[in-house]
Amino acid sequence: MVSYDPRSASRIGLGCMALTGIYGPISRDVAVRIIQRAIELGVTHFDTAELYGPYLNEELLAEALGPDQKNVEIATKFGYRFQNGKIVGLDSMPRSIRAAVEGSLKRLRRDYVDVLYQHRPDPALPIEDVIGTMSDLVKEGKARTLGLSATDPQSLRRAHAVHPISFVQNEFSLIQRDPEKELLPSIRGSSTDFVCYSPLGRGLLAGTAKIGNRAPTDYRSNDVRFQPQHLAEITDRLAQLWRIAAYREASSASVALAWLLSKEPSIRIIPGATSVEQLEANIRSSEVNLTDEEIESLNLIGNA
Repeated sequence: MVSYDPRSASRIGLGCMALTGIYGPISRDVAVRIIQRAIELGVTHFDTAELYGPYLNEELLAEALGPDQKNVEIATKFGYRFQNGKIVGLDSMPRSIRAAVEGSLKRLRRDYVDVLYQHRPDPALPIEDVIGTMSDLVKEGKARTLGLSATDPQSLRRAHAVHPISFVQNEFSLIQRDPEKELLPSIRGSSTDFVCYSPLGRGLLAGTAKIGNRAPTDYRSNDVRFQPQHLAEITDRLAQLWRIAAYREASSASVALAWLLSKEPSIRIIPGATSVEQLEANIRSSEVNLTDEEIESLNLIGNA
């Protein structure tokens, strides 16, 4: 086993999901440039999954990283069953986990991944059995640390009893606050980091999710928050975010991400980007030091 400190990487990573077209077409050249610019800006944590593409995202990341592979932390995920490139169910059976990890390693051009997540809970299997297989992969040197995505405190406690869980990854943003109720308090003061996925509300908090501005393949079309009436209501509720961003001459994305980073020292964020400009705005969140009054004002926005 390799000695490894998961807290050594930057708190601001890059969520790579958007780089293979889930929000609409993006050229491979642009996607590669975003990853390479992230490295230039000091990003060391890259989040991908076999699901993204499927499979294409891991291949893209490996190509873009090139010789920088040894300097970064890569997280990937398993847990879905595919048929003809489509999701047909959940699958965390031991043989499926192993097959998924072997596929990811091949696509990532690596001997191990830094963080191995179960992407979604599989109701057909006890979490203890899933973590048992994942733990074996750590012992075999194919994964350094383990994580759970879309989990809950009870599952996390049961998983911890089998093997340390270094990361939990759930949706958390100004407009998705559920983790504040139980999950975040349950890991406070522990060795587990909380990774926020969709920290910009899938573009809502960056001001990029506009009515009638989505490609036909954009999967947000199935999200109720992006229906015209709801989208207009959420945009109105975010007036305080727009106001603070304007006052600070910062992007709304930078302010929304700075709010997350202010919540807990164990919080990491993995915002996505479909342009270098978006990436740079996300990284600048580390330079935004919100006042207590601004944080309280943003706290009032609540779930959308």
